[in-house]
Amino acid sequence: MLDSIESPMDLKKIPEEKLPDLAREIREFLIDSVSGTGGHIGANLGVVELTIALHYVFNPPADSILFDVGHQGYTHKLLTGRKGMFPTLNTYGGMSRFLSRTESEYDILDASHAGTSISIGTGMACARMENGSGNLVVTVVGDGALVEGMSFEALNFAAEKGNRGIPLIIVVNDNGMSIPKNVGGINNLFEGPGWEERSSGFFEGLGFQYIPVEDGHDLPSLIRSFRDARNKVSDGVVVVHVKTEKGRGLDIARDHPYKMHFSMPFDPLTGDGSSPVPSGVSYATVVGETLREVMTDDENIVVLTPSTPYASGIEGLLTEFPDQAYDVGMAEQHCVGMAVGLALEGKKTFACFQSTFLQRALDQIFHDMCYMGLPVTIIAARSGFSGYDSPTHHGIYDLSYLSGLPKLNIFYAGTATDLRRILRVRGESPEGPLLILHPYENVWEKGDVIFPDDDDLSMAGVAFDGKDGFIFSVGNRLPDAVRLRESLGEKGVDFGLLNIRWIHPVPREQLTGIMSRVPRIVTLEENVRHAGFGSMIGEIILEEGLDVDLFVSAVEEGFVPAGDKGTLSKLTGIDSDSVLRKISRLWNI
Repeated sequence: MLDSIESPMDLKKIPEEKLPDLAREIREFLIDSVSGTGGHIGANLGVVELTIALHYVFNPPADSILFDVGHQGYTHKLLTGRKGMFPTLNTYGGMSRFLSRTESEYDILDASHAGTSISIGTGMACARMENGSGNLVVTVVGDGALVEGMSFEALNFAAEKGNRGIPLIIVVNDNGMSIPKNVGGINNLFEGPGWEERSSGFFEGLGFQYIPVEDGHDLPSLIRSFRDARNKVSDGVVVVHVKTEKGRGLDIARDHPYKMHFSMPFDPLTGDGSSPVPSGVSYATVVGETLREVMTDDENIVVLTPSTPYASGIEGLLTEFPDQAYDVGMAEQHCVGMAVGLALEGKKTFACFQSTFLQRALDQIFHDMCYMGLPVTIIAARSGFSGYDSPTHHGIYDLSYLSGLPKLNIFYAGTATDLRRILRVRGESPEGPLLILHPYENVWEKGDVIFPDDDDLSMAGVAFDGKDGFIFSVGNRLPDAVRLRESLGEKGVDFGLLNIRWIHPVPREQLTGIMSRVPRIVTLEENVRHAGFGSMIGEIILEEGLDVDLFVSAVEEGFVPAGDKGTLSKLTGIDSDSVLRKISRLWNI
């Protein structure tokens, strides 16, 4: 049956009694395909029947279905004619892990950050009510997205507009999970005996119509409930609360801590390879190991994460230190706010994020953390290119939007040694707000050999001196910096190499001293050019009146496609070979 479906119209031709067979076929296909490519398998196995029922009852694309978060969208892709794209998942230029408007007219949102759909759906539904189009907006909120602050703000306003009959249906995909298990009051509301009565009181108390679906894998119940919601929505916004099982149909997901939320390629029978991160020692691993070390010696240290424990390397700490380590749920703003509160009470607080999600807490960093000058340490993983998730997941903007915040010091750890050292310093005597950035890759072992481990951590690390120029490198470009220096050496050009470490404030006196005695400077960063590290160096050169040539290697403005670091470095022209060609032409060397 799956081979016969190119659009939801083909799905509607299948008799309702045959849909469970289609669901089994889709589930088998997903396990077979994603086990070979890697991808978001757990979340998608949980919404097979839910997605079939949505497309069977509603009429996309006229009726807009918004998936929040977009990693729930694989069955949706199959039902909209993209079966042939699945082998390209996790390849450059291949099928997106999330939804993408460039892939299909059925993808309404480029949805890769959580909690946006109810707000956007409310806007769309208000416009359709005013325009009298008659088409519905259906938001599918799952995997912890409902607890985002934006979701709560949207629920508040959608209930107000619901009295005017906006054509909005909110589907809560309740699988009890975000990435790890859900936490907090919403989880208490939805979990255990009496969940229907409690949830009904909550949503109806806000002003919504409420329809519970106890078994989200029973297609007749789903279809009946969605038809009921379609009939009722003219009387006000409807919430359809669907209980599903994340990882359903994949035995190895049953006892997995994240229900196989995401996995590298894996054996579906044995589970071999089913790690959510690449094998090897990553910088996130170093974070987890070092925090464990300092927490063991100091009960005053507290670690937080907004539902990103494995990407941050701290999943083991949550069980090992239950009174010192907290997953606060998919709530980035709250995470920083809570860290501030802990710091006000004298705790040494570490908040562990992925760089892309740190954007969501910008105001809390500015208003609550920096303005009061509190000794909170934020650790942001995946700074720079972040792989195949989405163009919105790359951490190539963090230096630009964070370096202007008053009182916020920014340290970039480009070696495992630097990362360990700065974490230990902050565990002993934190002073003021600090952001520690590190790349999304395994530890660069050569870095701990090239760069000294006993120098002054408050300064940039000098690996090599040079008379013809210097390379100033941010940590995630250090391997390329070494290759660039070696290539210049083969041309008979002697460049020094600096591991810059401190992005804000930069060690100005040290850098000025170097720039005053060499004729050329090359800056390397995995960040957009505008307001990036190279721009800071240019300002210093102008302000100090230095007679030195500057070449800035950075990502030009815009969004960069999903892809691996090597491919994207070449695409954006910041790899060592591209930089060598450019400066050779520029300086005739």
